[in-house]
Amino acid sequence: MPIVPVQRIVSRTNNVTTAPTVAEAVALLSGGAANVVDVGNAAAGLYPQLAKFAGDNNPVFASSPDPQVLWSQPTFVPGERRAFATVSLPIPVLLALGLTANFIISMAVFSDNAVEARIQSFSNALLSLPIIPTPNVLNAPLTAGNIANPDASMTVDNAFPYNWQNIRFYTIPVNLSGIALLSSVSFLFTFDVLNYVSNGALNTAGLSFIIDIYQETLV
Repeated sequence: MPIVPVQRIVSRTNNVTTAPTVAEAVALLSGGAANVVDVGNAAAGLYPQLAKFAGDNNPVFASSPDPQVLWSQPTFVPGERRAFATVSLPIPVLLALGLTANFIISMAVFSDNAVEARIQSFSNALLSLPIIPTPNVLNAPLTAGNIANPDASMTVDNAFPYNWQNIRFYTIPVNLSGIALLSSVSFLFTFDVLNYVSNGALNTAGLSFIIDIYQETLV
């Protein structure tokens, strides 16, 4: 059975919300407007960039723009912690054998500094009816850096390569079984980001990501 590209989500100012907590950022997705700003390559051009290959020939994803680096405001506060959220468009359920909807989710994430990412699935766009996959591989904390320690840049993350110099990547197959009565699935992506305290002259913050969703079809 073929695997087809369904949806690509890239961090842009029109599809991401932010708030002090993950719960608040998620709540803003339901009826609220995106409230982030593009801070660009704020670190004097030193940020690694998420960018497409020249000649990208993916028939569905190739037209998507490159991700932007986002934050809650154009100025940066040392030790500030912000949550960010985005959600896929409702994806029509295409049932495979055994009445399961099978997906593959792949993402790459840049953050300055620490980040904890999570993926969840829901049966409605309002994100009030969660779906638990079999096996339950979603809602696991995907961590990079020390999300609980604002001083990490002066203790455990004080040598090259710094946490912000790494691009994190993750791919997971998601099998949603027993959902024959559902018409669509929405995937929620959240990012809890901490800007470390720094004793240097430059202290920037930002989040950038790209998410690809594939689905298995019967034909």
